[in-house]
Amino acid sequence: MINHVFGLAVRVLLYDDNGKILILKRSTDSKTNPGKWELPGGKVDQGESFDQALIREVFEETGLKIFVEHFVGASEQNLHVIRAIHIIMSGRIMEGELKLSEEHEGYAWVFFEELADYELADWLNDYFINQTKILSHDDGKETEESENALQPWLNSVKGSIDNLRKR
Repeated sequence: MINHVFGLAVRVLLYDDNGKILILKRSTDSKTNPGKWELPGGKVDQGESFDQALIREVFEETGLKIFVEHFVGASEQNLHVIRAIHIIMSGRIMEGELKLSEEHEGYAWVFFEELADYELADWLNDYFINQTKILSHDDGKETEESENALQPWLNSVKGSIDNLRKR
């Protein structure tokens, strides 16, 4: 018996020239995570690629045209019947002026480390906590077994976060 139906969403870490990322505050009328902060993006429609969905969603939410770079992580959100998987990509703004849709009521440009200062959507909070734990283990004292198991994914995430910090 299937307890949950899986849904797929794509999100983007969009960064500015100072290395800050864009977060959006959900409308207080939203069905999920009302009034909380999240990354731009949304659901992948049937027959749509990750890139197509992300470009479409970001444009609908912000009026910005983006270029999608690469995968940086994933997070899970458990709703009543749906279990949403959020694929998180990095990207950059190609053109446009930020203009929010009715789905959101605010935005902020923040450093990744400052996300703790915001009331985040549940899935983004889980992602932030996991990334903070991984990055705090960057002292060379990890066990060989856990390091080998996480190495490809960890390198991708660390590289992306390092790139964001440098900008």
